[in-house]
Amino acid sequence: MVSLKLQLTLGLDFHRQGIGTEARTALLSLAFKELGAVTALTEVFQDNVGSQGVSRRLGYLHDGISRDVLAGRAVVSDRLRLDASAWVPTDPEDLLVTGLAKARSFFSI
Repeated sequence: MVSLKLQLTLGLDFHRQGIGTEARTALLSLAFKELGAVTALTEVFQDNVGSQGVSRRLGYLHDGISRDVLAGRAVVSDRLRLDASAWVPTDPEDLLVTGLAKARSFFSI
């Protein structure tokens, strides 16, 4: 089984424009359709309503919590899971994956 960890972070100037949803949709398409992933996992701070909303719109389901320390204070994140069998592709028509054959070795597949 291949395990990948991808992090998507958008600066505040780019919030609430649909960029996060589009980027995560592209990552899910790559993971599920091209790389054969069976599950996508994410963790979202409980007070990050934007990221929580993106996750819900894409079909992620609650899968527990995690506790971490951020800037010296305890924070709780929701763990969310999306199985490939539950994913409803909404790929943009112009999404095109190229060069993957040469990159497959980086993914150990």
